[in-house]
Amino acid sequence: MSSLLRVNPWLGYLCSMRQNHIIIILVSIIALACQGCESEPGIDKAKLSELNRTVQELKTFITSGKPCDAPDTLLQQLASGIAALQDTSASQEKRDLIAGYSRLLVTYKDGLLLCRRQTQSAQLPIVSKGSIYVFQDVDPLVEKYGFPTESHLYKPTGVYWKSISGDSINVIWKNAEFQIKYIENIVNYY
Repeated sequence: MSSLLRVNPWLGYLCSMRQNHIIIILVSIIALACQGCESEPGIDKAKLSELNRTVQELKTFITSGKPCDAPDTLLQQLASGIAALQDTSASQEKRDLIAGYSRLLVTYKDGLLLCRRQTQSAQLPIVSKGSIYVFQDVDPLVEKYGFPTESHLYKPTGVYWKSISGDSINVIWKNAEFQIKYIENIVNYY
């Protein structure tokens, strides 16, 4: 034992201390080490599972080629699911996940707005087939997604109006697909 004490002076110090001092030191070391080990509460798996089912249903509509046919109830489910996950003390990963779901919701709403306007544009005699009239509520989407516009002159009034290509909507659905992949990556990481 004396040779061991010469090699490791800490061991000698510990052997000379009283037993209760050693216990206090060990408990303190463990407490300090465990402070960084505290985990924050994770995401409610049931809420997350329900939200992901809704996202998968939206994904099915996007990939089916009929994204405009998604019922409004899916968007309502997505919105309420996002609200249920909101937590001010969330980890960065959880905040990123909620932000991904929120971006998907906004993107899908943008797509549905453009779908409705595309249907309305098809009924306007001045809009050429395959184009979408840039209604006032579509103008922010044109800016947001950088859609190229075409100007037209309505001769009877001399007023110019704008249109975008009907294919512009595919940009929004691709953006929604990207958001879904982003969400799936975070969920798989969790």
